[in-house]
Amino acid sequence: MKKTALFNVALLMCLFVSSFSYAMDGSQLSAALLQAGISQPLQLSQWGDTAACFAETNGVKRLILLERHDGAWQIAIDNSKALFQDRDWPQLLLDSDNAVFWTYILSDTEMVRYHSSRNADGIWDRVEQYHSDSGFGEYTHVWNTSWDGLNGGEITRTFSMSDENDNDLGEHVMQILPASWLADCIRLADFDVSRFPTMLIASNDSFAFENKRFFREAAAALMPEYTFVKGMLKNGAMHFLMEKPDGSRVYVICEYMSHQAVNLIESSPLPADTILGYQNFTDSLWIDGRCVTIQLLFDGTAGIEYIYDDAAYSEESGGFLFFGHRTVWDGSEVHAQTILYGDHPWDDITQINWNTLPHNLSEASAQMDSGNYAMVVNPNPADRLHLRERADKRSRSQGKYYTGTAVGVMAQDGDWMQVTFGDWNSWVHGYMMKRYLTFGQSGSALQLDLSAMPQLSPAHPILKVYRQPQAGSYVTHWQESHESMRVIGIIGDEWYHVWFPATGEYGFVRWSDLSPGNG
Repeated sequence: MKKTALFNVALLMCLFVSSFSYAMDGSQLSAALLQAGISQPLQLSQWGDTAACFAETNGVKRLILLERHDGAWQIAIDNSKALFQDRDWPQLLLDSDNAVFWTYILSDTEMVRYHSSRNADGIWDRVEQYHSDSGFGEYTHVWNTSWDGLNGGEITRTFSMSDENDNDLGEHVMQILPASWLADCIRLADFDVSRFPTMLIASNDSFAFENKRFFREAAAALMPEYTFVKGMLKNGAMHFLMEKPDGSRVYVICEYMSHQAVNLIESSPLPADTILGYQNFTDSLWIDGRCVTIQLLFDGTAGIEYIYDDAAYSEESGGFLFFGHRTVWDGSEVHAQTILYGDHPWDDITQINWNTLPHNLSEASAQMDSGNYAMVVNPNPADRLHLRERADKRSRSQGKYYTGTAVGVMAQDGDWMQVTFGDWNSWVHGYMMKRYLTFGQSGSALQLDLSAMPQLSPAHPILKVYRQPQAGSYVTHWQESHESMRVIGIIGDEWYHVWFPATGEYGFVRWSDLSPGNG
């Protein structure tokens, strides 16, 4: 017999044996499922000695995993809590005999996927979550969320981006949240999808129930004496509206530093009828006809981010006041060319009198104190004022600063003022000539005119803000935080000194990382 004929016979025998083996596997799988009361498995798939499917019994959806041991199929996982009971079936995938995925398609651009792997001990381990949204033009946003047993139990969320060609732009953000109370529902056998946070945007969040349950359990663990009203995630911190035993309501921010270091920032008592979330202002407190939004500041304190006055907006008179560290400005101004500057009572929620919130800039200015500050005013707006190391024109320049730059006044030295500005992360001090400074006063705000500052925008979605004007440690800023950024000075021929009025942060940015903006 020719070799070709022998080969064909061998091939036919292999195909027959394979088909017979597959039929035997299918028969044995069906028998194992029938023993569990499953006669119509959905999306049944097999990889080696592992199989997976969905099933519905008496209206309850179940995730089923089977394993073959000594030639016999046995159900290893039968978990109804791993699936959303009120949603369409997800897409099931076994991409090996040690990994299972089930994916919910939310829209043409967005999906949420869950995944578990079998560890070296043969146990199907913790479930991880992957959320992808390609509805951001040429960029895709990805959040990976997992639970880790470190420090009693933590949720870790990592953010990354890719471009339209699927090039990975890198991991830019990591958020860590306390979650010791989830330890009993993380492995696949016990996984409860209704307790695992998704943290999608609240206004479009079909996972609202799951997130609410997570925040309720978080509040019970962190503040057991208080009653939970509502919770949300904002800028990597958990925000809560809580009721104290005496019936008063407070706003509490949980800033988690890992290693079980929890910083709880509790507001002064709120008006009795305060609620969290009003119409599309989902992250705002509703106080006396106004939306009051709180933000966590860079130094571990919390203050008001903005106030929206519904009545003022209806009268087409603006309606928005924005607040930052020592700053207040009118939100109706497109580029906020004028900013009130000075110490004010709205950047510390632990001390705020919520019944005296300002309605406009005039009321805000009357509650501010700018006596310790000054503003750079160059005779020609196109000029820039040197910051000298010493009170001497021949001293080395540390940078040249635009009209509108706010500085703290330390002391006078003849015709010079010792000044300082920056934050704990990027502090600058030196001397400026007194005649080019306008000084504030107690009982009112210093009005910063920022019109002389160049309007520049980041050249990329993620901006690196360095602590010093040199390569080294830096903080990444997302695109949505760029809007308040101002270029206040120039350092040499490579660096800009920048300021973020919304948060009070300072830093340095390379010239090559910025491009002309819209003004």
